[in-house]
Amino acid sequence: MQILSFCLSSTTGPVGHTGKLVRAGLIVFGFLFAGGHASAAPDINGSWRTPAGAVIRITDCGKVPCGKIVDFKPPRGHTVQSTRDSNNKDASKRNRKVLGLKVLWRLKPESKSWSGRVYDPRRGFSANASVRRKSASELEVQGCVRVVFNVCEKEIWRKVN
Repeated sequence: MQILSFCLSSTTGPVGHTGKLVRAGLIVFGFLFAGGHASAAPDINGSWRTPAGAVIRITDCGKVPCGKIVDFKPPRGHTVQSTRDSNNKDASKRNRKVLGLKVLWRLKPESKSWSGRVYDPRRGFSANASVRRKSASELEVQGCVRVVFNVCEKEIWRKVN
């Protein structure tokens, strides 16, 4: 099951540690001066269908959400229950079941999104992730891997009722 689809983006170049601290300080100062506060990351809990047909259930895993595979179209000759993570880059993980596999984890709230990690069992690798609620029925999931530049894949997951 494919969890992400392709799009390329390049980074604008590294920003120094000092520049990041200054920018963060200005953002915090701006919120304090304006009398406002940062909006909380949106609720992303629920069941979501990927474009490839897999269903990912996002629920709280401790204090933050995580997503696990609860349904998918198995490869030919396999069932949902028998499919293993055979494409995993880590050979020691190739025998684990895909059903129930955590594919979104380490999520941290941002102002209007979540950042963390995403795993694609079809290709057997994980990437940095950004998860954003586009509407009540759409979730935008983007994974990025650094090669020479960032290679990102973005797709829309649809709410399952």
